[in-house]
Amino acid sequence: MNASLLFRRTAPGISTASLRRRCLSTALGDTRNPLTARVCTAASGVSAPSSGVRAPAFQRTEKTFLSSAAALQPKAGPAPEYRRVPFVKEDMEKVMEEVPEFKYYYVGKENTNGNIYEGIPLDKSILEPSEIRDYVPPNSNIQYSKLDNGLRIASMDRGGLTASLGLFVHAGSRFEDVTNFGVTHMIQNLAFASTAHLSHLRTVKTIEVLGANAGCVVGREHVVYSAECLRSHMPLLVPMLTGNVLFPRFLPWELKSCKDKLIMARKRLEHMPDQMVSELLHTTAWHNNTLGNKLHCTERSLGYYNPDVIRHYMLQHFSPENMVFVGVNVNHDELCTWLMRAFVDYNAIPPTKRTVAPPVYTGGDVRLETPSPHAHIAVAFETPGGWNGGDLVAYSVLQTIIGGGGAFSTGGPGKGMYTRLYLNVLNQNEWVESAMAFNTQYTDSGIFGLYMLVDPTKSANAVKVMAEQFGKMGSVTKEELHRAKNSLKSSIFMNLECRGIVMEDVGRQLLMSNRVISPQEFCAAIDAVGEADIKRVVDAMYKKPPTVVVYGDVSTVPHYEEVRAALRAAGVGK
Repeated sequence: MNASLLFRRTAPGISTASLRRRCLSTALGDTRNPLTARVCTAASGVSAPSSGVRAPAFQRTEKTFLSSAAALQPKAGPAPEYRRVPFVKEDMEKVMEEVPEFKYYYVGKENTNGNIYEGIPLDKSILEPSEIRDYVPPNSNIQYSKLDNGLRIASMDRGGLTASLGLFVHAGSRFEDVTNFGVTHMIQNLAFASTAHLSHLRTVKTIEVLGANAGCVVGREHVVYSAECLRSHMPLLVPMLTGNVLFPRFLPWELKSCKDKLIMARKRLEHMPDQMVSELLHTTAWHNNTLGNKLHCTERSLGYYNPDVIRHYMLQHFSPENMVFVGVNVNHDELCTWLMRAFVDYNAIPPTKRTVAPPVYTGGDVRLETPSPHAHIAVAFETPGGWNGGDLVAYSVLQTIIGGGGAFSTGGPGKGMYTRLYLNVLNQNEWVESAMAFNTQYTDSGIFGLYMLVDPTKSANAVKVMAEQFGKMGSVTKEELHRAKNSLKSSIFMNLECRGIVMEDVGRQLLMSNRVISPQEFCAAIDAVGEADIKRVVDAMYKKPPTVVVYGDVSTVPHYEEVRAALRAAGVGK
């Protein structure tokens, strides 16, 4: 069945005029987009398999791309040159001829013809000669364009048959305030629900038929709607993703259903110690401001869970100027054409210039008693400048030197067995279950620290060991530096072999700095890091008080002032 026949009608019993009044677009702009009305398809994170590249829409996760190039911005540079993509009015019937066909109402049946590939040896192609294409070398060059409304477009075509698409919005919990705490978590839970042109039921059915994998991930500085599909289905997925930000309806019964899922997500978080420690680190390091805003919707913030609050937040932050669309394994001109068609009849109101408050690092201490049989201890310091600071590469090299992992290790070489935490902590103390260095960066601030999982009766010993490791961070050997540089460069190139990571990497770099740094540039910056650079960034990190988080069995963990005293005794801070 041709996709042009899929969306000729709106929901039964709802007039087009009333539908427009009820959807978000009544505030954002005109919804009369015939292309979206007829092509728009949506994919639900609920139907996405948990083993896919994207997490399910109702699973709350925050990803830090420490192993990708996006975490290593060496320095600011010129912005890419964007090719202008003007809006063009087109004949809708001709446009619909370009929409790929798929059997929306296909019902599987028993195969009575047998295996048509039986008897074909594995060294022979099952494709017909006409289906075999000439080899085209992979192209890692990124092409850039911009719609007249300010939406930035970037793509890379490696020639693969599966495409990764992502719509990045420069929003997140950092931009919340006392009137809407938790709103980004609410938006994530409503991703791929009913839009002005598609019900949630048809959304789920469409994603199943297309065989795509879609979801929404929200962080402190970004909201990402993403999908993986066959490259031939890109024209269907583009309006599918943009419909989330242009035409959501926020139906009462869907709001109620998602509200229940918010509560469930909060309860699930309590059984994820690593995520709880990360959340507590942020809320303590930047107490009651910006990056310290909670990622998850709390019981108290459920009072803000209504369409008006969500619409108002999206009006403030979901303008095309704050968005980037990235595609991997797609034709750039085709991607631009379908994005232009998705936005051509969307008349957004002029966005108001938003003021982004700088993060204020406070440090501090928090303890949370739980039934866990272990003590989770994390100690962190602020890294000045964050993503756009001049020392990101040095901090990333430092993290690789410190390394870490679990007490039980499987697999072969290349896991960092010669890092400091493996050699000096895990191999020397049987009461340490895991120890690792973490390096989390945002636009203008970040944190670097150590996280240990230990026997609670040895908590005091753990604090002493952590203090000793912090005290030795400023002094590295040439051998350690050389090994860490090679490991870091290897990690970058291996991660960028994955199309999903490439898509995320390009999108986040453009959101944060409006520039994409090539892997070769990052490697040159890594090679330039010297022993003096490590000493300098470590000294800068210790100028502010530490952030200490203890989770699980907290009964024997030393007091915050005792932790600071142990750090001072090791030569850390004042």
